[in-house]
Amino acid sequence: MGRVFKKKGGAKREAEDEKKEELVIKKKAKKEKSPEPEPESESGDDDDVEDVSDEEVEDEDEDEEEQNIMDFDFEGSAPVDDDRDGIVNLLTQTFLRTDIDMKAMAESIISKAPHGLVLTQVDDDEEAEQDFMVYGLCTTLALNENKENPPKFIKDIFTYLLNRAKKGAPTEIYKKIEEIQEAGDGKTGLFVNERLLNFPTIVVPQLFESIKNDVDNFETKYKTIIYIQKLRIAEGEESNAGSSSSSGAPPKKKGKMGKAEKKRAAAAALANAEIEFDNPEDRILFQLKEGKEVHFDFPVHMDVEPGSKFHTIEKEGKKYNPFRRLVIMDDKRFDAFLKKGCDSIVV
Repeated sequence: MGRVFKKKGGAKREAEDEKKEELVIKKKAKKEKSPEPEPESESGDDDDVEDVSDEEVEDEDEDEEEQNIMDFDFEGSAPVDDDRDGIVNLLTQTFLRTDIDMKAMAESIISKAPHGLVLTQVDDDEEAEQDFMVYGLCTTLALNENKENPPKFIKDIFTYLLNRAKKGAPTEIYKKIEEIQEAGDGKTGLFVNERLLNFPTIVVPQLFESIKNDVDNFETKYKTIIYIQKLRIAEGEESNAGSSSSSGAPPKKKGKMGKAEKKRAAAAALANAEIEFDNPEDRILFQLKEGKEVHFDFPVHMDVEPGSKFHTIEKEGKKYNPFRRLVIMDDKRFDAFLKKGCDSIVV
């Protein structure tokens, strides 16, 4: 029936679907009763109230947190037709407000089965109404295997990438995307690694292991992989982009900096900014020595509704604004990334 492993987490429902085999996340539902309230003092004297220590407050917070944990069983299996709508929902987390045909993209992902995995909730009650929800998606999709007559959604993806690169990337990255589009050799893949926000990372090793086994056995090997990551950058730090250089030299006066120089300065500022990754394992990619990668970051706060969980978040008194990071890596870096993800559970 596939591998079984223990997992705790508070995942919210936000997609829809069903599946096939490879991994099962074990979760058992358990709710703890709220402690009985202490009887109120009959004296009504404020002086009789005892001070509550910091340790007791922390214990209460931990108890409350434990009571809010909901446990589920999840299984990972190859995508099927019933998973289409759920896959579309997850793809829209990566590609915000774009003209990309997500439905066609989802159907292409399904057509590549058994390659790829979707995460769905296990339903042990045969009489219960089937719940089509997709909680995670991990797969790859060839971007340039049909140069003469590519599907429209592939054209849309390249239009999206080039438009973003034109606005904020160094010229060499823009040219690299153009070269990939023109190659038409099927040796560039889009890596899709999506889960519901804050979904526990215990699933990562099994997902990455499955993808690695698949791509290792592809007849046409990927030489280049494009990966769009979701991240947040501390407010104020990204706004300094373009105002200083990585060498620490004083900023030039407004109007004196050329377009290319502004892009380099912005990239340098972002590179030194405080970053939070929506998928914590994504940080690993930039700690590796194997292979090569280039990337650039672009803001997406204008593409997200203000009340959305994908908009600005606050952490330890700092506000973090939503960005996307477009990574172009070679096969060695991608292989090392998948291996590292297989070796450790990220928290």
